[in-house]
Amino acid sequence: MAASVSNSPLPCIRSFALIKDSMLQSTELPLAEVLDCNHWQEIFDAHQIDFGNDEDAIYTPAITLWALISQVFFKGEMRSCKAAVGRVASLWATLGKVVCGTNTGAYCRARAKISWKAVRDICCQIAQATEAKYDADDLDAELKRHDVVAHAQSAPTEGRILLVDGFTVTAADTPENQKVFPKNPSQKEGLGFPLIRGVSLISMVTGLLVDLVLGPYAGKQSGETALLWQMLGRLKPGDTLVADCFYCTYWIVAACKRKGVNIVMKNHDKRDDDPFGAHRIDKHQRTTAWLRPKRPDWMSEEEYAACPEKIEIRLVDIIIQQPGFRSKKYTIVTTILDTAVFTRDWITNVYRSRWLVELDIRSIKCSLGMDIIRAKTPEMVQTEIWSCLLAYNLIRMKMLQSCSVNGRMPRTLSFTTTQQLLANNWLLGSVMLTVELIELGQQTSASELVGNRLDRVEPRANKRRPKLLALLTKPRSQAKLNPITAA
Repeated sequence: MAASVSNSPLPCIRSFALIKDSMLQSTELPLAEVLDCNHWQEIFDAHQIDFGNDEDAIYTPAITLWALISQVFFKGEMRSCKAAVGRVASLWATLGKVVCGTNTGAYCRARAKISWKAVRDICCQIAQATEAKYDADDLDAELKRHDVVAHAQSAPTEGRILLVDGFTVTAADTPENQKVFPKNPSQKEGLGFPLIRGVSLISMVTGLLVDLVLGPYAGKQSGETALLWQMLGRLKPGDTLVADCFYCTYWIVAACKRKGVNIVMKNHDKRDDDPFGAHRIDKHQRTTAWLRPKRPDWMSEEEYAACPEKIEIRLVDIIIQQPGFRSKKYTIVTTILDTAVFTRDWITNVYRSRWLVELDIRSIKCSLGMDIIRAKTPEMVQTEIWSCLLAYNLIRMKMLQSCSVNGRMPRTLSFTTTQQLLANNWLLGSVMLTVELIELGQQTSASELVGNRLDRVEPRANKRRPKLLALLTKPRSQAKLNPITAA
C-alpha cells in the first residue's frame, strides 16, 4: 500500500498532527481527512484554550490532549496520571529534549485547562464527519449482513439508523461530586458513590457515538427520557431512532415526527398492544391513532401547542422463538406506515439491532474503563468521560478505515484488537511514523473476525469466584472506631 508520510522525523508538538500521527494516518487512507487538525485547533480557540506558548513549555494543548487520550487505552496503574506523564517524558526524550522531572502537578494543571466541552465538540465532530463520508453502499451491505432486510434488496433508508440507550457510572466520592451527582437516594448516609446517568446516541452501522448527555441519577428532569429530549437536535430528517419501550412516550414520538425522524420502539407497557378501533393491516399489523395527552408540567404552552393533536402509529407484532430470549411476543411501535417497502421483517430486524447499543456501551464502560470515574471534581468528571468517548470514536474511525481497505463491515471487526493496536503504537506512531507502521495499522484491525451474534445464548454467570473484601455497611469514619463490626 502506498502511503504518504511526513518528511520531518519529528512531529510538531504544538499541532494536533501529533494525535493524527499516533492514529497511524496517511493522506492516502480513506477517511483520513476526518482527523482535521486545523478544525480541532479552531475548536480549542473557540473555547479559549490557550496555554503552553513558551518555547520550553512541555504541556501544550496538543500534548496534553494526546496524554489524556493515552490514559483511556490502558487500565490499572498504566491509566494513572503518573503513567501519562511518563509517556510524555518518553515522547520528549525521543524528540531529543530532556524532561527535568515526572511530577504529575504540571500535567494535572494543564489537563484542568482543557474544557470538557471542547473534547465533546471534537468527539461529535469526528462522528459527524465520518458519517457524512461513509459510503451509502456500505450502509446497505451492513444492513443485509445483520439481516435487517429479509429480502435480497434492502429498503431505501434515507438517513441513519440511530440506537439510543442509557447507562450509569460512578465517580470518586468527594463532596464536590456528591453535590452535582448525588448517590442513589436508597443508600444510607455516608455510603455509596456519586452516580451519573448517561443517555447515548450511537449509529447502528458504524458504531460511532453521535452524542451523549449526562446528568444526575435522581432528581427533577434526570430521567433517561429527559436526557434524550436534550439530544433531539442531533437528529436529522430521514433518520430512524431505535429504542426500548422506556422511550416510547407521546412527546418523544411527536418531537421526532415534527423533525421528520422515524421511530422504531417497543410499545410501552402501559399502552394497549391491540387498542380498540385499530385498523387491521394483517394478522400481525395494524394502525391506530395516539391522541395528545394533557400538557405536562415541564412543557411550556408553546411546545405543547406545537405537538400534533394525534399521531398515526403502526403496531407490529413480533414473535420470538429463539431460546434464551426473555420475551416470546411483543409489539413494536413505528411511525413508518409504508408496509410495502418497510415490511414487518424489516421492522423486526431493525428493532433487533437495538442490542448492538448494549455491546457498544459495554465497550465504552468495560473495555475503555469508563464504569468508574476517578476525577474528584464535576468538571474533571466530565472531561474524563468525554476523553473516553473521544477515544471510543477514534477507535471506531480506525476500524472504518480498515473496513474500507479490506472490504469488511464495521461490526465484523474486533473493537478490543483495534484498541490494543492504538495503545501499543500511540507513542511510537507520534515520533516514528513509517509506511510499514501504517500498513500494520490497516491490517491489524481486520485480523480478527467477530461473528454475527444477535441470537447467541450465553449464561450471565462467572465460574471463577471473585476475591472480595468485606463490604462497608456504615460510613468509613464510624467503621474506623470499631473495625471488628465494620462489615
